[in-house]
Amino acid sequence: MPSVIRLCGVNEAMVDKNFAFRSERLSYRGITKEDAEIIVGWRSDPDNYKTFFNRRPITLEEHLAWFTNYLDDMTRYDFMVIDETGAPIGTVGLSGISTDACEISYMIGAKTARGKGYAKEAVRAATQLAFSEFGVRYVDARILPGNHASEKVVEGCGYAEVEHVFRIERADDAGGGCF
Repeated sequence: MPSVIRLCGVNEAMVDKNFAFRSERLSYRGITKEDAEIIVGWRSDPDNYKTFFNRRPITLEEHLAWFTNYLDDMTRYDFMVIDETGAPIGTVGLSGISTDACEISYMIGAKTARGKGYAKEAVRAATQLAFSEFGVRYVDARILPGNHASEKVVEGCGYAEVEHVFRIERADDAGGGCF
C-alpha cells in the first residue's frame, strides 16, 4: 500500500490554470499543450515511471487526451517547474482539490536537475500554494513503497508519517504550525 502524506492548510481562494508563482530558485507556470513532448519524454523514461503508479511509458496521443480532460478539471492544477536558466526541469501538481484536501504530485524529469534540492523546493512551494490559494487543510502525497528519495523530499518539507499517512496539524487545530 502506498504511503499517504498529509499536511494542513488555511485559506479559501482559487487560481486559474495559467497561474504562475516563484520560489527561491524556481519559477512555476501552468502546463500547456506545447509542453506535451517534453512531458511525454519525461513520463516515458523508465527511471521516472518506475516511481509512478502508472508504471509504463505514455504516448503523445495519451498525454494530449489527458490534457484535454485536464483543462476541464477545476480540481487539478499542474505546473511546469523552471530552473534559474529558464529551462523546464519537471512538473508539480495539485489534484482532487476540495475544501478540505488535495493531493500533490511531482517529478524532476530532467536528469541533470536531480540531486540539487529542486524537488523539495517545488513540493514546499506547491504545498504553500495549496494552503494559501486553495484553502485546503491537508495535502496528501501518495508514494510507492520503496521510493525512499520521494519520502525524503516530503519529510524534508515537514510531512511526518503516522500509520501510512504523513501529516502535520494546522496551527489553529494543534497549537503547532504548518510553515
